[in-house]
Amino acid sequence: MQAKAIWYDESGQGRNLYARFRLTLDLKSKPENAILHLFADTTYQLYINGKYVRLGSLRFDPQHPVYDSHDLSSLLHEGRNVIAVQVNYVGHKTFITMLSQAGLTAWGEVTLAGGERIDLATGGAAWKASSAPAYRYAAKSSLFLKAGDLYDQRLEEAGDWSGNEFDDSSWLSAVELANQQAWGEPEARGIPYMSGEPVPVERVLHLMPLEPQELLCSFSVPMPHVNEIHEPELTSRFMAVRTWIYSPEDVFITMGLFYQNSWINGEPIAKGLYADDKSMRLNHRVSLHKGWNAYFAKCDSLQDMYHHYLALPEGFGLVVSADRDPEGTVQFHRTPVVSHELYASVLSGRELPFAVDDELADLGGWIEVTVHEHGESPTMSTGWDTYGNSFESIEVDQLTDRVFSLADYPNGFSLLLDLGLTRLVLPRVVLEGAGGATIDLTYGEHLNADGKHLRHYHWYGLGDRAYGDKRCEQLDWRLTQPRGFRYVQLTVRSPKQDVLLRGLELASASYPVETKGTFRCSDPLLEQIWEMGVRTEAVNMEDAYTDCVTRERGQYIRDTIIQYHNNLAVFGDHALMRRSLQLMGQSPDATGKFRAVYPNTGDYTISDFALNALEGFWAYYEQTGDGELVETYWDAIQHNLAWFHELADEREDLLLDAEWDVKRGINAHYGGFHGDLAIVKGYMDITGIHCVFSCTYLIALRAAAKLAGAIGRQEEVGELERRIAVVERAIHDTFWDEERGCYSDNEQKLSHSAHASLFAARAGVLTAEQLEPVRAHVRRDLKSLFVNGYGPEDGVYVSPSFSFYIFEGLYLIGLTDTAERMMRQGWGWFLQKGLKQTPEYYDLGQSLCHAWSACPTYFMSTHVLGVHLPTIEKPDEVVIHVQTAEVTAAEGAVPHALGLIEVKWHTDEQGARVFDYVRVPEGLRATIVE
Repeated sequence: MQAKAIWYDESGQGRNLYARFRLTLDLKSKPENAILHLFADTTYQLYINGKYVRLGSLRFDPQHPVYDSHDLSSLLHEGRNVIAVQVNYVGHKTFITMLSQAGLTAWGEVTLAGGERIDLATGGAAWKASSAPAYRYAAKSSLFLKAGDLYDQRLEEAGDWSGNEFDDSSWLSAVELANQQAWGEPEARGIPYMSGEPVPVERVLHLMPLEPQELLCSFSVPMPHVNEIHEPELTSRFMAVRTWIYSPEDVFITMGLFYQNSWINGEPIAKGLYADDKSMRLNHRVSLHKGWNAYFAKCDSLQDMYHHYLALPEGFGLVVSADRDPEGTVQFHRTPVVSHELYASVLSGRELPFAVDDELADLGGWIEVTVHEHGESPTMSTGWDTYGNSFESIEVDQLTDRVFSLADYPNGFSLLLDLGLTRLVLPRVVLEGAGGATIDLTYGEHLNADGKHLRHYHWYGLGDRAYGDKRCEQLDWRLTQPRGFRYVQLTVRSPKQDVLLRGLELASASYPVETKGTFRCSDPLLEQIWEMGVRTEAVNMEDAYTDCVTRERGQYIRDTIIQYHNNLAVFGDHALMRRSLQLMGQSPDATGKFRAVYPNTGDYTISDFALNALEGFWAYYEQTGDGELVETYWDAIQHNLAWFHELADEREDLLLDAEWDVKRGINAHYGGFHGDLAIVKGYMDITGIHCVFSCTYLIALRAAAKLAGAIGRQEEVGELERRIAVVERAIHDTFWDEERGCYSDNEQKLSHSAHASLFAARAGVLTAEQLEPVRAHVRRDLKSLFVNGYGPEDGVYVSPSFSFYIFEGLYLIGLTDTAERMMRQGWGWFLQKGLKQTPEYYDLGQSLCHAWSACPTYFMSTHVLGVHLPTIEKPDEVVIHVQTAEVTAAEGAVPHALGLIEVKWHTDEQGARVFDYVRVPEGLRATIVE
């Protein structure tokens, strides 16, 4: 590949950069063939002759970039053609991307009927480049996601920059980047493109007129250094704000503020209450005296932008002026963004609030904020909006070509839509008459109590903004990134004329899978739970298995393994797991351990997750026999395991200490050992030499030994088997509590969770003699998933995610009744709460579509239906082994590469199980195990 990486300058460095590229082709005829290969850091949008083609590419490690290939044969024609690409380099910390360098590399060729070939390679072909100033600085949506889209059409070039009639004579030739070694050798994409299918809106929840009922004063200040681990902590996130509030009389008012410390006339404002209906807002009761009142606030930036929002009630004649001038234009004074050193030497010892006459001469003075500045947080702005009475309804089929007249909506309008399910989509909004207006798209899974406002959080608020240009008849706003949500709110504020919603497109950005598996049984509740898992899993498959499509979209090790099993029951796809394992294998940190979430920078290893990775590699190999992948990442697998060997070697019995990080004085970002985090405190002690941690190590050792044997590394099998024998015996001797008839959680036997005994079963430690007392202990311990017996209010014994391991253990020891009771109780509670997808936790306060909680789908297909897929050891055999306590009939299908495996069974009057049919594809045979 001779192509060069290009940009609009030679450095390609910066935060959230946007660049545009054009290649003009004058073709003598329609091409016979035209292939374009693209690699962009970080994402791109491809257009041909002004027509949008696709969003790319995959998340990647810069040392292992991935390129896309596009067949342009049907898109190019005789005459003038333009290939146009917009690239967004993220350039800041996320849980999806890594820092490297902005750049576009393209290659390929167009072949004409006469045999003429036209080279498309960057660095050779006449590509032109330009920055895209219409994309302005925007805050990150959360710690985990990239900056939002802040598109200012007023800064856009005239005309369609991607079209073949656009005049690009002012554009310069693309610049070859000075550093051409920022990335490793690119690899071809190994998974399909995301679906792109239209995502329907289920219903319109409301159409409301904006009706300002408060004096809202706001501004935003970029703080790009905040939460950036890669950047030295040289800059403070401190910000102080002052102004004066004039009141004609002595009054008590309710003031709306963001999270901050505030003072009026030198006295602290009392702690406020969360607003019932408005997100990221506290309401404070404040006393103002007649005349000018000194206002002071101190806050730290939460993400990489500081937002100051102040709301005062109308009708009191209040005026906000930093200069105590009712006609003045300066609304606030704020401190400059300063270094930590300057903060420590000048500001940290200063008494708060600052004196009224303190002009901050040692900092260069206060910075003026004028009345023309406004806060640029779409989520805060829409979260604080007030509405008039709704006076018209609108149906889904009336959204296109809908006119919102200025007479009806003089201040703008809010349109709240419900998809019915949480989905991952790429939005596009086309508006006419939006010139001079501000347009916000905000997203969420939760509504506030009034049903009109989305619930946003200070640490996570999905929102994008566009400013319409008065010179343009139409705003065609296509987002540069997918968004995960159930609810989307379109807010158009301060329109200057009638606004026409020409179109709202929501294109699926999820992995394109077909639901092949089916499940029906005699218990309608279990059927609903199975379907709930399918709906959850389908949207959490992207260019990797992701934890949730809303606030993070990160590929976590444990989530990935759980999701792969769900996928086996429903979709039968292996390509996405292969891609996810590639990223996993590329992820080791400086210690050699696999990072818990990747691509990512920083210390994000979780000890038990790193061990779980071995189970993931084995589960994939067991289904596919893909030894090439195991060979490729065997060294990484060994280095990951070597860290745990070193920890184990601190003791002769090779057991692991759950507090290794504390005892070594290491501040691991996610802690040393997680276990089951979301359970009632004290149920499973996670201190000291630990049973579940050691069992997880043993399971990883067994997986490693099988993988080593599979790829012919017999010399390594012996050492692994030696460790297996030592750890197996040590777990049995150290944690078994003969008196209680179960395994304890740690060496001190401080607790005896069901987890310990079930992990001993999973690890192959549980003996035949121990089986019955363990069954009795676990059945008694998990007689209710909920501590109080009826709901999660007082805590749970097993979290939704960790249930994957608990279910596996329960079926191993034959406690099918306990497993099914847990499903009915826990996931039945989700359904009772009206959920259609599985949430992250039982508190329902965070993600409501978290695939690590969808595991009952896999277990029902595997154990209730009874289909155990062929494995590499027995590639031709489908084992039908039904394990159920109360289900009396089941039917369904599980996908396989050769076709569907179909089973139907029922229980006759004598209680015997009768198989109505067992159908397997040609080339497979079925074995029924009773």
